[in-house]
Amino acid sequence: MRITRPLAALGSAALLSLALTACGGDAPADASVKDYCAAVQDTSFSEDLFKAIEDKDYDKAADLLHQSAEDIEEVGTPEDIPDDARKGYELQLEIQKDISADDIEKAEKEESDPFEDDLSKDEKDQIEAYSKYQSEKCSDEPAPTLSPDDTAPGSTDVPTDVPTDVPTDFPTEVPSDLESLLSDLPTEVPSESQ
Repeated sequence: MRITRPLAALGSAALLSLALTACGGDAPADASVKDYCAAVQDTSFSEDLFKAIEDKDYDKAADLLHQSAEDIEEVGTPEDIPDDARKGYELQLEIQKDISADDIEKAEKEESDPFEDDLSKDEKDQIEAYSKYQSEKCSDEPAPTLSPDDTAPGSTDVPTDVPTDVPTDFPTEVPSDLESLLSDLPTEVPSESQ
């Protein structure tokens, strides 16, 4: 999930989206695409973030967002990022670093975006440019995978005994006498009264 605003008007989901796309001005500008995409697609803290918001522990939620910003900033962006997208990247990190527990609580309770009114049209355009860049740059990169000992939140065990005796030689050709076979079918559908 990627957003085009610092906080969408969707409460805790917006905070997670912001955290997944933020980066910064002091961040390196020579990251590999693989490292960059792994950083912005990392959702390892999301379960803790949602739990903190659910528990109304807004200080913890802010700390998690701040830590995520630091982690993403450490990696940086690839050097081919356009200037407007880099500015959007930096702006989102600045917002994420400055977010307070009060901001999170307000966004959660009011389902609002406390930063939307403070952004100029140019800043909104920069954030949109960054969101587009990130989406395009990482669309071919696989999302980070969980280690064998981890499970995704809410996941269940998947059976490992998949049947192997499923036929693989399905017919792929249309019979040459298909027309005559179809002509043998009744042309009227019998009704229940017959």
